[in-house]
Amino acid sequence: MKKSATKNKMQAMIVITLLAASFFGCSKGLQSQSSTSTNGTNSSQGTTTEPAAPIAAPIDTVQMKSRIEDGNNQTGFNGALTFDFDKTRGEFIVMIPMPSTVMFAPTGSISSKYPDITVGSLFDPTTGKMKVAVRIPVKYIIKGLQFVAPSKLPNGDPLPAMPAGVGELPALGLTFPAQNNTEITLYIGINAIGLFVTLPDKASLPIPFNLTFPLKNQDKTRTFGYLTYVAAKPTFPSGLFLSTGVPASFARILEDYFHL
Repeated sequence: MKKSATKNKMQAMIVITLLAASFFGCSKGLQSQSSTSTNGTNSSQGTTTEPAAPIAAPIDTVQMKSRIEDGNNQTGFNGALTFDFDKTRGEFIVMIPMPSTVMFAPTGSISSKYPDITVGSLFDPTTGKMKVAVRIPVKYIIKGLQFVAPSKLPNGDPLPAMPAGVGELPALGLTFPAQNNTEITLYIGINAIGLFVTLPDKASLPIPFNLTFPLKNQDKTRTFGYLTYVAAKPTFPSGLFLSTGVPASFARILEDYFHL
């Protein structure tokens, strides 16, 4: 009996030892698996980053499209695009819509001294009318023209409705005698542009005073310039004068981008 009891006691001790070893091994395995899983998750979180949002180049912030705001459409030009900037060619584009009665399609350089300032015509789908369009390299607007005297309108009046209170700017003139005796005068100053186009008698409005309309951006939160109908005088025809300015913040971006 005593020998059998001792044997049973030893068997019980062996079973307890094996169970303990098995439990310890399983516990260690679970702990290792949990630790590996956790570490793997942390490692994944630590190395995965959200893609950075693309940063717009400063030149992309220069949005200068402006359109005529003529609520009653007295001129027939409401919504016509009058000012833009060609970022690829580095040119400002100044556009004056012409009345339907005017057949005018100038083309070429506006001045022999500045052959890269060109004039042409464009069709405006918004108004269904042709426009006189002048392209001016950015360098002339940011730096200004040299050795050209300040000028007024051909009729002697100060330039109407210039941005920032600028009353006179240096001018370049070009006359097209074969085109209804129409005259184009371009005014260029530092960060300011004016363009005047005379009109034949048949295109004049029956009013003895000037009319001015703002040129605004797409959402109408910013005024870049003005379009003025200039009434005729006894010795001078009527005309359209477009003025626009380049904001200082845009001018700095353009100066850096084009290395001026």
